[in-house]
Amino acid sequence: MGMLDRYKKKGGFYQLLQLLETSPAAKREQFLSLIAGESPAWEEALRKRILTITRVYSWDGQYLVEIFSRVQPLTLANAMHGNPPEQVEQLLGCLPPISKRKITDLMAESNPTPAEKSTCISRMLSDVRGFISQGIIRLEKIDPELHVPENIEEMLNLNAFAVPTYDYDVAKKDVKPNVVGESDDVNSQEVDFLKRKMNQLVSEVNALKHENSVLKDKLAQIKKIA
Repeated sequence: MGMLDRYKKKGGFYQLLQLLETSPAAKREQFLSLIAGESPAWEEALRKRILTITRVYSWDGQYLVEIFSRVQPLTLANAMHGNPPEQVEQLLGCLPPISKRKITDLMAESNPTPAEKSTCISRMLSDVRGFISQGIIRLEKIDPELHVPENIEEMLNLNAFAVPTYDYDVAKKDVKPNVVGESDDVNSQEVDFLKRKMNQLVSEVNALKHENSVLKDKLAQIKKIA
């Protein structure tokens, strides 16, 4: 059984995404490498949707206030501890003065270790994921690239043979003889690379076709209601 098999059911993508987000950077890259070996499409979809604290900090103040006002003050203070003063000032500018003062006072009083700061950042990201699940934060409006479609597992698991595929065996037969100095190993590596790339492109095409079909169905339903 491959690593991805247990996550291919509905909701599995989100579970795997949370696992990656709460893993240390080195471990996360190790996981992503394993995933890429099984499915480049899954790896790409996961990588571009991983929530980071830098990404959260880039959001508009009207959304940050929804987050900062809900997380534990000490968690927020420790997560921001050591950040450039101008960044802290800008980020906390979305809060009411009394709330902002409370956070800055906690930052002045606390002295978290790097591990404690990292833990608080992870806790904040988990909280943000919770707010997303509750509908408090709507990624499709705030940061569409991070939005996870409801049927993403189905989109990623589509049969790669739904569209015509390139016949690699025929391609090998049609390849011109090697130029002097080139090796069979190089050609073999190139063919393997092209195979992986073609399979990835086929998966992406199928995913887009399915998404287009879903959108058409939704549009038809909306027209019926209207």
